[in-house]
Amino acid sequence: MNSKLEFHHLGIATRSIEKSVSIYRELGYSISDVKVEPSQNVKICFLSKKGSPLLELVEPLNNDAPVSNIVKNSGTTPYHTCYEVEDIQQSLDELEELNFRLLFEPKKSEAMDDGEFCYLFSSEIGLIELYQKKKV
Repeated sequence: MNSKLEFHHLGIATRSIEKSVSIYRELGYSISDVKVEPSQNVKICFLSKKGSPLLELVEPLNNDAPVSNIVKNSGTTPYHTCYEVEDIQQSLDELEELNFRLLFEPKKSEAMDDGEFCYLFSSEIGLIELYQKKKV
């Protein structure tokens, strides 16, 4: 694989960002502003702590959110790993050759600085997100 996949964050589905944040704050995490990602019908925020991976809390806005079934069935749980890439199209093409299934074409992320993102699934790996920062 020629693409450079850099770990970006671990996505955690939650019924309530507010309730989850209160515990993470006690564990020493700094909390970003909560933003809405309209294309996924979710609210998100990022949690950071020196020496720890970046975490993303994802709360469904309604039952149409793709993550809503995850929280209904499992409650608060990790559900995806996100990798930052330099060229999202090249990376997803390479992952499709490794039998990852693209769930939707790359979309602009309003919540993550107008970069692009997409999700892929592999029965051996699970759900991953690719994220490419906005090109300037």
